Amino acid sequence: MSDSLQQLPHVYSFHHRVLTVSALLLLAACTDGNDAVFEPGPYADEALWLCKPGIAQDRCLELDQTITYVYEDGNRAVFQHEPVVDTPFDCFYVYPTVDLREEPGNTLDLSDDTLMLRPLYNQAARFTELCNVYAPKYRQMTIGSYGVEKAFDSEYFALGYADIEEAFDQYLLENPARNFVLMGHSQGSHVLLRLLENRFENDAALRSRLISALVVGPTGALDVPAGELVGGTFQNLPLCNHATDTACIVAFDSVAAGGERPLPSSPRPCVNPSVLAGEPGIAANAIYNDEEGIPFPEGVETNWIGYPGLYSMSCEADGFLGVDTAPGRSTPFTPQLIQAVLGSSTLHLADYTFAIGDLLRLVEIQADHH
Repeated sequence: MSDSLQQLPHVYSFHHRVLTVSALLLLAACTDGNDAVFEPGPYADEALWLCKPGIAQDRCLELDQTITYVYEDGNRAVFQHEPVVDTPFDCFYVYPTVDLREEPGNTLDLSDDTLMLRPLYNQAARFTELCNVYAPKYRQMTIGSYGVEKAFDSEYFALGYADIEEAFDQYLLENPARNFVLMGHSQGSHVLLRLLENRFENDAALRSRLISALVVGPTGALDVPAGELVGGTFQNLPLCNHATDTACIVAFDSVAAGGERPLPSSPRPCVNPSVLAGEPGIAANAIYNDEEGIPFPEGVETNWIGYPGLYSMSCEADGFLGVDTAPGRSTPFTPQLIQAVLGSSTLHLADYTFAIGDLLRLVEIQADHH
C-alpha cells in the first residue's frame, strides 16, 4: 500500500485498518500457488466510491436520467434511462478538477461529494446503460496547483494519482478477469495518462483487458506525433482509428468551431468520436442538463435534454475538435453561445456534452469487438 492514504487517517473510516467481512472473505480468496496474500487496500471501503456495484449509495444509479430528445423536425420524445443488467464489462471513471481553490494543495476531506457530482452526472452516469461504473473519490490537486512549476511532477499531483492507483488496484483485485474502459476528463484524464504510462504501456496482459481509454479534455497533455497514431507518450497504446479498434485511446479538446484559441499551441491529438461511431462529422446526440445555465425549450419537463444530429464535429488544423451547428440545422444554442455561457475560451467544460452520444456508441462497438 502506498503511504498516501496513511497520511490522513481522520479522513477515512478505515483509519484503524479494520477489514470488513467482505474484505476478509476477499482476502482469503486471493492467494496464489505460493500462498502469497494480496491484501485489500483502503478502497475496500465503499465510502471512497461515488459509484460502484453493490455499495449502499451508488450515485450513478440514484440519479434520474430521464431525457427529452428534440429531433430535427421539432418532434420530442421522452425516454427513461435503463441501467444495464449483467453487462460483461466495466467503466472506471476519474472526474476532473472540482476543487477550485487558488492555493496549491489537495482535497483532503472526501466526506462531502457535492462538487464531484456535477461532472459525474454529466460524464459518467449515463454510461450505466452499457457498463458497471466504478468512480472513486480521490485527493485531487486544487486548480491552483496547476500554477506551480512542473505541476504534473509535483507532490500535489502525486498524491491524487496515488489514490487512483490504489482504487484501480482494488478494482483489479475484485475483478480479476473482467474487461474495462478507462474514462476521465481534464485532471482525471491527466491521472489516467499517468496510469496508462505506469501500468499499461509495458504490460500486455493488462492491455488485453483494456477496451479503450477515453482521456477526454487532456488539454494537450498527450503527445502523439502529427499524422501518427502512436509515438510520443506511448509506444504500445495508439489512438483509436476505427470503431472496432481496442486497447486504444480516444483523446480530444473541444472548442467552438473557428473560435479563438486560448493560447498558441502545437498540434494536439484529435480523435473525432463522430467519425468513428456515428454519421461522419455529425454529433449523434448532444446531451446536457438543466444545471448548465443553458435555457431549455418551453415545455420540456425532464432535467435532461438531447439534440440528435444538431451539431457537427471536426478536427481542426491545430488538433482541437471544432464543434458547430450541423449543416442545414439551426438553433439558438450554438456552440459559440454555449462557450460564452461557460465563460471560457474553449468548450473544455462541455467536452462530453457534444460527444457523449458518439462516445456511448463507440464504447458499445468496441466492447462488442473486444
